[in-house]
Amino acid sequence: MKRNKTIKIVLFVLLSLGWIFITTFRLGPFGSLGQLTTYKTGLLSVPLQSDGTQKIHSGQKLDIYVDNVGIPHIYSATKNAAAYGLGYMHAKDRYFQMEMISRIVQGRLSEFLWSGTLKSDKFWKPYEFEKKSEEILQTYKKENPEFYAYLQSYSDGVNAYLEKNENTDPLYKALGTAPRKWKTEYSLLFTWYMSYTLTYFDHHIDQQEIFEKLPGQEITYFYPLQPEGINTILPSNSIPSSVNVSHLGVHSSETASLETAQKEPSLFDLGAKLMTNHKFYQGIGSNNWVVNNTKTKSKKNILANDPHLYLTLPEAFYEAHIVTGAFKTYGFTIPGVPVVVSGHNDKISWGITNGEWDLVDRYKLRVKNDSLYLYEGKWIPFQVKNYTIKVKGKPDYIEKYRSTVQGKVIKEENGQYYAQHWYVAEKSNSVKAMYEVMKSQNWNGFSTALKDYSYPPQNFAYSDVENNIGIVCAGELPARSTDYIGQVLDGTKKYIPAKPLDAFWSAFNPDKGFLFSANQQPIQNNVYFGAHGSKDDYRAKRIYSVLEKKKDWSVPEIQKMQSDVIDISLNDFKTLVNNYPVKEKYNGIVKELKNWDGNMSGDGNQALVFEMLRKVSIKQAKQFAKTRLQVKQEPSLQNFLKYLNDKNYAIPGGDNKQKIVDAIFEKTLDTLTQSYGDQWKKVTYKNMSKFNINNILFIPGLGEKIDNIGGNINTININTEKFHPVFRAVYEVKDGNIQAHTILAGGQSGLINSIHYKDQIEFWRKGQYKKSQFVKNPAKLEKIINTIKFN
Repeated sequence: MKRNKTIKIVLFVLLSLGWIFITTFRLGPFGSLGQLTTYKTGLLSVPLQSDGTQKIHSGQKLDIYVDNVGIPHIYSATKNAAAYGLGYMHAKDRYFQMEMISRIVQGRLSEFLWSGTLKSDKFWKPYEFEKKSEEILQTYKKENPEFYAYLQSYSDGVNAYLEKNENTDPLYKALGTAPRKWKTEYSLLFTWYMSYTLTYFDHHIDQQEIFEKLPGQEITYFYPLQPEGINTILPSNSIPSSVNVSHLGVHSSETASLETAQKEPSLFDLGAKLMTNHKFYQGIGSNNWVVNNTKTKSKKNILANDPHLYLTLPEAFYEAHIVTGAFKTYGFTIPGVPVVVSGHNDKISWGITNGEWDLVDRYKLRVKNDSLYLYEGKWIPFQVKNYTIKVKGKPDYIEKYRSTVQGKVIKEENGQYYAQHWYVAEKSNSVKAMYEVMKSQNWNGFSTALKDYSYPPQNFAYSDVENNIGIVCAGELPARSTDYIGQVLDGTKKYIPAKPLDAFWSAFNPDKGFLFSANQQPIQNNVYFGAHGSKDDYRAKRIYSVLEKKKDWSVPEIQKMQSDVIDISLNDFKTLVNNYPVKEKYNGIVKELKNWDGNMSGDGNQALVFEMLRKVSIKQAKQFAKTRLQVKQEPSLQNFLKYLNDKNYAIPGGDNKQKIVDAIFEKTLDTLTQSYGDQWKKVTYKNMSKFNINNILFIPGLGEKIDNIGGNINTININTEKFHPVFRAVYEVKDGNIQAHTILAGGQSGLINSIHYKDQIEFWRKGQYKKSQFVKNPAKLEKIINTIKFN
């Protein structure tokens, strides 16, 4: 009896201690479980949003009707009142996301979350974007009072919501903090955030190694700057030529990698996740295309758009509808910014894809004493500036920032110093340009507005009710020297800042009846846009071939095309099988692929086998680069397969291509067996194509598992480990107006206690579109669940 009593006491003590630990332990930036579950101050105190009709006294005249998927339909007499309403709704549904992004760009995330985001602040703070946004706003106040008033009204709407609803987001409660007041200039910060996501490519050390170690013929073959046979966005006016590298003046044996690990992030390495270094071929991108009346059943234009970004809950975009007396627009906004980036008004529609231009320069430095660098024959000291970064719950951190005349100083692990110049760090007018796009009524107004667009470079597809189509490759490309091809520059020579290139790239009403962009090279000419020859263009070729072949498109067929999962790289592998004898033990793989059409649907075994074959081939391309070319950067899969299938070309010294092909099939079979056992032929692709959509803070349980999605990096419906379509939209001209068909990947709301947090995910997964309600009279709106009236 005494022993049993002792055991019970020990268990009670252990359970008590365990409970105390669980309820007091802090998970990263969050409060303890005890704090989070307190009724008066914890998550249980967060009020649920109510539907119905609300009346708000604000001094504004507008009505907002929210439909059953959370889309606000904003009706007002003026554009400024509409901006106020959009700000109110952005704050209502996404303010935590807005504050997160604005703080990231300011380098003020650690004071809001915790020390785990210090790496992000150390990167952003020295760019002084907080100060630059204030300066740009003051310029608008003087020179563009209309746009300034529009931004100000948006800010007023954001703060109007916050003043009475600061306790509506559970994430603020979990962090033990409250929303900060929104400032008008914060809307301008988002340009730099998106520019980092879409333009921060720094691959120049790898490029330099290629130019130094390989002869021109091999560079042209494996890493072409002007690839042959590509479908450019615009008609090209020059023929690709061989690369001449004799002029390169920087010689370096250092080949330190700039690529950071692509591990699945968690809450504890959020700072690292925010600092992912991107390369041209990682999968960031988008699709858009437009067909005119000569290629549609209705004899009216159709425009399609599906951007590809890192997908979280909430995701990057927010759907909205605005109607004023003379200003009507519908489409996708970015919470924090009062403009529609992809959508339509009553006369025109537009869609975006990433330009993927090289906007970073690297300069090799000669340094002594860790403090002086050689510049024009003189040793001069680094420019040093200290930045104070506030950290929640800890002392301030002082970031010692060193720079040269070219830009910030970077010391690689091998001890080599470089300076980096990121052109995007300069001031941008992109938000104002998009404001002018929303007001445009024709091609002239649209293209004129985009002449002022800066960063991030985007390809804007265009359509209007007069059956015109067009595309603009908009943004500021540096006017570099004519011999610049992505190499590392000499930091000892005189630095001449590069101004934007005085050029405007566009196409209007082409004879072929369609235009498209899929992040490929804009045009074949003598301008350096970036390392497009280091990436595959299978997706672009697939889009082009499908659009060219068909002549009677309908909206459902365009929608089906956005969900297309055919990987045409299969054709290069089939050629490989025809060109080389394959050992009998690999017949199981060959047989699976020979009569297959490349359909990467999740229910097929062939797709699983092929994806394994494709990934193994990429690893072999890396091995080939390392051992035969003796460079770090592998050629694109496309160029690697071209080499294996080319009977007339071999690198100096010869190469046993049969041995490479055998290794590809051997390692594919080994990997299949190791992953799925001897029964791999019965395993379907859905075992590989599944992925997780994480919560914005990577909190377990607040994301969503996606199974059986199909597709891969080469398909129109792109599916990689990180990047996916964040929305799909099809804009059709119908009865003299424009009708949108849309899907959002997730939901309108960022509130984890909202019914709209992820209510559209299943529609997105299945490719089921909703029809927009673009009507002048609010009485014609359907499925309205909430009405907000301002007076």
